[in-house]
Amino acid sequence: MAQSGRRKSVWRTIHRTLGIGLGTWFALVGITGSILVYEDPVDAWLNPGLLVDTREGTRLEPDEILDRAEDAYPRARIERLRLPARRGEVYRIQLMPWPNRRNESPRIEAAFGPVTGDLLGSREIERLGFSAPHALHTVYEFHRNVLLGAAGANIVGIAGFLMLTSVVTGLVVAWPRNGSGWKRLVSVKLRAGGTRVLFDFHRSAGSVLFALVLVSTITGSTLVYINYVRDIVSVFSSVDAFPTIPWRSVRYDQWPEFRTLVRNVRETYPDRSIAEVHVPSQITGGYLFYLRGPNDVHRLGDTILWVHPATGEILVERSERTRTRGESVMHWLFPLHSGSAFGRPGMTAMCFAGALPIFLALTGLWVWLRKRRAEKFESLRTERLRMELAAKAKG
Repeated sequence: MAQSGRRKSVWRTIHRTLGIGLGTWFALVGITGSILVYEDPVDAWLNPGLLVDTREGTRLEPDEILDRAEDAYPRARIERLRLPARRGEVYRIQLMPWPNRRNESPRIEAAFGPVTGDLLGSREIERLGFSAPHALHTVYEFHRNVLLGAAGANIVGIAGFLMLTSVVTGLVVAWPRNGSGWKRLVSVKLRAGGTRVLFDFHRSAGSVLFALVLVSTITGSTLVYINYVRDIVSVFSSVDAFPTIPWRSVRYDQWPEFRTLVRNVRETYPDRSIAEVHVPSQITGGYLFYLRGPNDVHRLGDTILWVHPATGEILVERSERTRTRGESVMHWLFPLHSGSAFGRPGMTAMCFAGALPIFLALTGLWVWLRKRRAEKFESLRTERLRMELAAKAKG
């Protein structure tokens, strides 16, 4: 029993040290993650003039929007096109302007009305700031690498594993010694003092949402080191890289138009809609189509196609019917991290899990400060009694 108590004391020290030392960090990463669960709706709410167009009518085809983009930005290369998924959404096109004489021009995202084809506006994709057009990108970059690039990504990855340690040690500390303690693990004594109530809330919230926080921290850390994870997974099951587009002897003026590629994909996959298309930067590259089905877990859909630009043939399909086990593991990491793997309920739960660290940090800090104050008071009282007894003994 004494040995068990000493072990719990060690775990408690680790849990408390991590919570006090990195509590603010855990809270910031968690709250930014909560926002990013609903990234697209929040972005549209912040930028209604850019990302929302509710005008009624027949939606223009993707090739017509590409023509509008080429007219609006004649000195830019179109990199990708995202199609509106529901009413009110707009066409979003990522472009790379030709570099000017002084430096390389930044990538921009241009929004076009789905019915009228009007250019609604544009923004620099990689600019950081708290103005409405760039706020969500700033939140994403902070969550991903604390605005420090590759070095920051390592910091986030290490901190993620430390947060995982904090979560596990918290559960070890709270784990009941006998069967009767399970009820106390998730209960709150509302009639107790304020500090006791906060402690019960701290322990209960951490215990009830343990699985969610565990999943979010594990998947978040693995996403930081996604290339290493892919290498490890590929040892057990193949994870194919992007395919090399094979040469086809077709005259350039006989290549199919973009509208033909879109039509062929739609006819081949009538049960799925095109979510996004990546346009090849070179004629030796292929088109990348993201297709979305009714029950898909990824924001851009669970099916990816590589289409040959010269012939229109589908070279590779990566979907639930073609993925290897290793590719399935890689496929599910982000849906598990964002909660979309379980639909709207999962996203809501993961949003709460992201907000949990700030609650745990505040309640844990409060309980620790009150405990230190009580211990200090008890130490002073004991010292005073000792001095009084010593004085009486001398007298």
